[in-house]
Amino acid sequence: MTKKIKNVINILLFIIVIICLTTIIDKNYKYYRSNKIYQEIKDINNISDVNSNIGLIDEKLKDINSEYKFWINISNTAIDYPVVQSKDNEFYLKNNFYREEDIAGTIFIDCKNDISNDKNLILYGHNMRNGSMFADINKFKEKDFFDNGKIKIIKDGKEYFYEVFSIFIDSSGQVNLKNKFASNYEFDEYINKLKNKSIYKKDISKGDISNIITLYTCSYEFDEARTIVCASLIE
Repeated sequence: MTKKIKNVINILLFIIVIICLTTIIDKNYKYYRSNKIYQEIKDINNISDVNSNIGLIDEKLKDINSEYKFWINISNTAIDYPVVQSKDNEFYLKNNFYREEDIAGTIFIDCKNDISNDKNLILYGHNMRNGSMFADINKFKEKDFFDNGKIKIIKDGKEYFYEVFSIFIDSSGQVNLKNKFASNYEFDEYINKLKNKSIYKKDISKGDISNIITLYTCSYEFDEARTIVCASLIE
């Protein structure tokens, strides 16, 4: 009887090991596939030579996905991706730029944003454990990177640069991001709140801030933690 029990336990342990290995292999393959897809997008559109092909790149990206809005790039990070906007904030959590199911999803703009008129554009992206998508916005938690890091947006053939002025961690239930403001006073008050939440301080007058961009991702400091990075358009 004891031998039979041992055999049963060994079989169960073997099954558990196989299941764990299968899960690990499957996840690693999904990471590999996702990275390969986004690398193909960069290669197809010659992003490395963006300055000479910027108009052509926009056209090609819109041919691939009509919901493409602009490109985001942050130097010294893996963040170098197309950005889309859908009718909801769910689809691109699980689908890539080709609108195929993908563990990494796509960087996307809040569906309620009016890109042309809103003073705050809110972008969402996964904090992937392999360092892709918005994982590297966590670098702004380092003082030197916060002080010197810039966010570049390439939109409609033009480049726009944003200076980071706030980085903070909050619970998902406590995050209250706004994209529309009834007055300049309300916008200034909102900027003050973002600056007060920041881990680090930067000497940027709220009066010098006309438009901002907000990057939002999951974080691992505690359950339901979120990392928020806010940056001001450099005029």
